[in-house]
Amino acid sequence: MNRLDPKLHLEKKIQSLLAFYSTGNYEEVILKIKPLIKKYPNIIDLYNLLALSYNGFGYPEKGIFILNEAKKVQPKNIHVLNNLGLIYSNMNNFVLANENLRKALDIKPDFFQAINNLGNLLLKINKSEETIKIFKEISKKESENFVYNFTLGSAYQQSGNFKDARIHFNKCLELKPNNCSTDKAISLMTNYQKEKIHLEQMKKKLDKNLSKEDLMLLNFSLGKAYEDLKEYKKSFLFFKTANDLKDKLSNYNPKNDEKIFTNIKLIFNNSNTKYQVKEKINKKIIFVIGMPRSGTSLIEQILSSHKDVYGAGELPFMRILAEKLFFNDKYELKYNKFDDIDKTDLDEVKEKYLNNLSIYSFNENCVVDKAPLNFKWVGLILKVIPNSKIIHCRRDPMDVCWSNYKNFFSSSKLNFTYKFESLANYYSHYNDIMNFWSKQFKNKIYNLDYEKIVKNPEEEIKKMINYCDIKWDENCLTFYKNKKSVSTASLAQVRSPIYKSSIKKWENYSEELKPLKDLLN
Repeated sequence: MNRLDPKLHLEKKIQSLLAFYSTGNYEEVILKIKPLIKKYPNIIDLYNLLALSYNGFGYPEKGIFILNEAKKVQPKNIHVLNNLGLIYSNMNNFVLANENLRKALDIKPDFFQAINNLGNLLLKINKSEETIKIFKEISKKESENFVYNFTLGSAYQQSGNFKDARIHFNKCLELKPNNCSTDKAISLMTNYQKEKIHLEQMKKKLDKNLSKEDLMLLNFSLGKAYEDLKEYKKSFLFFKTANDLKDKLSNYNPKNDEKIFTNIKLIFNNSNTKYQVKEKINKKIIFVIGMPRSGTSLIEQILSSHKDVYGAGELPFMRILAEKLFFNDKYELKYNKFDDIDKTDLDEVKEKYLNNLSIYSFNENCVVDKAPLNFKWVGLILKVIPNSKIIHCRRDPMDVCWSNYKNFFSSSKLNFTYKFESLANYYSHYNDIMNFWSKQFKNKIYNLDYEKIVKNPEEEIKKMINYCDIKWDENCLTFYKNKKSVSTASLAQVRSPIYKSSIKKWENYSEELKPLKDLLN
């Protein structure tokens, strides 16, 4: 029996590990690859695969450590730099993600993986036009590539150019007919009363052997289509199927959220700390908070129509910094009360938050951070950035909960939306903590009712602008002409004038939603 060539033997081992990786068996890859790295310490492919496996297994920090070790061996390895960029981007460390991806492209300008990862990073930070520019330069080479077309389609969609977005999404359907991420993207910008071709395409896929993920996305899309057609019974069945599938896939634990809400109130209860910021913050920061689907995207669109206001989108930074400051990995408190926190740690929160803003490179004097779930961190925001403005979007509980239930969210932070029980429970926690903040910080929070701004837009918009201490700008009334990137489920709605049909929309499903209404009462 001939002995295997060592290089050939290693290549076969790597191929075997890649097969495990492709099926999501990250633990198996990690166990089998570690001895190989000891034996072949200079084979960078092993480091890359181990790092990506740790990332897939839920330990991105370990992945970063391994890639930095690989970087010491080969500082200019484009795959190491690209993977660092990818994992940093997934961790919402946009500064380091940008740095590593651009280093990879400095070395190899046509490295498509890094181009695509940079394009997706730019979409995360609302720079869709830059993504479009980058991708246009490589259009001939990658025009038959699914990933290329999906990223470019997403960029056009964010920018409000639905016509070109549809061209690229249609190409995606041609290349991968059963990839239902494409259907979901198309559904967000399609009025199915006017166009039924895509609906017929989606219906045919119900008979296909789809993955649970694709089937879930397809059902969300079909639910939206039948809602457009006002076939509410059929629409609800699709939404329910989608939510049941997503709930199983998400493995949501409501006790973790309950622990967070309880502990936040414990920290801030009877806090007397008069924390003084080290330096004056030059930019005015407007935080738009509330339940998801409460009108936060509309408010940001209105504000960012102002010539002196930059809309940064849903920034993850305050959440990441707050969770690191207050909790351990099990969401247990590091402190008994806010007064116990070291002043230097609070300085660090403020500095890191502002540093993360730097990647957006805007010239406006005001910036909008519209991460809805920042309602959890109002206390911290007002302590470390005391001159910030907080706009709290309120909406009818049934409308807001129904709107959450019928939409798919990629963020695991919104996994509470897929069951009536968890939705109602989360809404109760939200309502409770906003009442808590209102007592703690009187006159510091501006409450804006969605129903009021829909009924009397000009009056309510002027009141809001006045609260923000910025001069009136008529452009705020024609916010739907705003060309800024929008990446939320409201990307189509905010590009239209305000319409009243969104009020009490849940009543179209009054029979189906009775269990939800009972839970909320």
